[in-house]
Amino acid sequence: MGKKFRTHVQGESLQKKIDADYEKYFTIWGMFIAFFVLTLYVWLFYFKVWEITMAMAITFSIVTSIIFIYGIRKSIKLLRHIRNCYKGMEGERLVGEMLNKLSNDSIRVFHDICGDCFNVDHLIISTKGIFTIETKHYDRKKGYKFLFQNGKLMFNGHQCATLLNQMDGEANFIHEKLNALCGRDYPIQKVAIIIGAYIENPQNEFSNYWILNENSFPKFFANTKECLTIDEVRSIANQITEWIKVSVD
Repeated sequence: MGKKFRTHVQGESLQKKIDADYEKYFTIWGMFIAFFVLTLYVWLFYFKVWEITMAMAITFSIVTSIIFIYGIRKSIKLLRHIRNCYKGMEGERLVGEMLNKLSNDSIRVFHDICGDCFNVDHLIISTKGIFTIETKHYDRKKGYKFLFQNGKLMFNGHQCATLLNQMDGEANFIHEKLNALCGRDYPIQKVAIIIGAYIENPQNEFSNYWILNENSFPKFFANTKECLTIDEVRSIANQITEWIKVSVD
């Protein structure tokens, strides 16, 4: 019986980061508990029978204190990162579910395509073209705002080149990979789907970038002209599937 394979689901890379953070978190506190217990024994030995010097007892106390302080500082960073990852994973899953509803014979949707030190949250191969999609999830109550102004993308009043650079990198990664897999240059539409932020988005200013919320994307996508045949979509999708599939055995 042959091996079984699958492609990644939305948020899978973020879940791995969360698992790795939890492993670091428990390792830190496991180390602290071990040294704390050892320090107690050392002090007990000092005051009881065993030959333990004051210097040794103080040394263990200092090391345990250092581990405790390090553990507190590191744990704050880890828990903050874990919280952000959960927020990002929730956004990726919401967008992924929305994209999956669009999927049919002419629209193939892929999730969580891993590159070197980054991942493409979602990829659409369709008769309307090829779309790389970055997902951002913000707290709606905090009133975050994206704005295109004077040829620049602004975020809460400050220039936000990071998002555009991220979109460029992901699109270039997929473009180069498709060139290698299919032997053809396919144009890539760069998309960021933003959850929880207000967007002022004059598309005539930044037509190479779609910065949209989750409700706007299906409308923009539906209004896009077809540029690939269904046979091309199937061929490209098959190449992508072979590239990103992972074993489930």
